[in-house]
Amino acid sequence: MPKSNAQRALVVGAGIAGLTSAWWLERAGWDVLVVERAPSFRTGGYMIDFFGPGHEVARRMGLLPALEERRAPISSVTSVDASGRRRGEISASAYEAVATGVISLLRGDLASVVRDDLRSPIRYGTTVSSVDDGQVTFSDGSCASFSLVVGADGVHSRVRELVFGPSPVRYLGHHAAAFSVRDPSLSERIGYRYQMLTVPHRMVGCYAVRDGSTAALMLFRSPSAALPADPVAALRSRFGDLGWVTPSLLSVVPDDVYYDTVSQVDMPVWHRGKVVLVGDACGAVSLFAGHGASLAMAGASVLAEELSSGFDGAFSRYQARMKPAVEHTQEFGRRFIGWMAPSSEWRISVRDWAFRLSGLPVVRSLIRGSVVPDVEVRQRAS
Repeated sequence: MPKSNAQRALVVGAGIAGLTSAWWLERAGWDVLVVERAPSFRTGGYMIDFFGPGHEVARRMGLLPALEERRAPISSVTSVDASGRRRGEISASAYEAVATGVISLLRGDLASVVRDDLRSPIRYGTTVSSVDDGQVTFSDGSCASFSLVVGADGVHSRVRELVFGPSPVRYLGHHAAAFSVRDPSLSERIGYRYQMLTVPHRMVGCYAVRDGSTAALMLFRSPSAALPADPVAALRSRFGDLGWVTPSLLSVVPDDVYYDTVSQVDMPVWHRGKVVLVGDACGAVSLFAGHGASLAMAGASVLAEELSSGFDGAFSRYQARMKPAVEHTQEFGRRFIGWMAPSSEWRISVRDWAFRLSGLPVVRSLIRGSVVPDVEVRQRAS
C-alpha cells in the first residue's frame, strides 16, 4: 500500500541499478514502485568481480554476508589452448591483492540479494510507453503521477529514449553472449576456476557454479552492431571451429541466451525535469571495463544521498560526483579491448605472460591504479 504523505518515485528497471535505487529511496521515506520489462526476475548472467565503491555500498546496506554466501570459489583465471592446456594463469590470491575485498559471483546473484532485501513492489512485464516529466503512461495503458522517475533500464533504456531522444550508444566492435547450463560432467571438468580459450577476435570462457552448473561467456568481434535474428545459430557459426569444451557448450546453448553488443553510453547530461538516469542507462562502461555493477550501486547510493539534501540541484550534484569515475572506467575499457579480445596471437601471448607476472608487486600496483574507480560513498542506511 502507498505510504501516506510520502513522495512517489518510479524506478524503471529491476536490475542492479534499479533495485539498489529503490532500496535507498524507500529507506529515505519515498513510496517506490519498480517496473521491469521482463516477465520475471532475471537470474544467472555472467560472472563479475565485485569490489570498489559498490562493495562499500553493499556493506552499508548490510548485504555483504548474503553476498559472501553466493561467492564463487574461483581459485584462478587460466588461459588455455585448444586442447585445454594451460598457457597462463593468475591466482585468486594475486588478483585479490589488486582488487581488495573482491567477491566473484554471478551478476544475477548480486541482483537477487538486493531484491530479497527490498520492500517495494516490483511490477514485471511492464515498462513505460510515455514520460512527460512526472506523468507516466505504462505499457499496459495505465497512468500515474510521480515526483521522481529513475531510469535504470540499461544500455537500451526506454526512459532515455523517451526523454532524451536517440540513444548515444558507442559500439565497441564486439558481440557477447552469456548462459548457464546444468551439466555435472562439464562442471567437474572445468572446476572452480575461470578458464578461457582465446583466438584472434574471439574468446570463450567458462567456470563451474553451484549445483553442477557451468556458466559460459562468448565474445567475438563484429563490424556490425546489428543483432542476429537467431543468436544461437550465430554463436554456432562463429565458434563452431574451436576446440576445448566449445563443442559441448554450443550443443547446449539455451534459446533464451543473453546476447547483446558490447557498448558504452556517454551522455553529457543525465537528468531532465523530474527524470534522472542511473547505471548503464546513462553511463554503461561495458564488459571490457568491468565495474558496471559496482558503479551502478554507487550511483544509486549517491543519488539518494543528494536527494536527501534537497531536490533542487540534487541531480546535478549526483552527476558531478559520478561522471568522472564513469568516464575513467569507460576509457580503461576502450584501452582493455586489445587484451580481453586480442586481435593477434602476439597479443594473446603477451597477455598470458602478464598473467604469469601478476604476482610481482609493481604489476599489481599498475593494475590497481588503472581499474579501480574512485567514488566517495557516504550515505548510511536509516
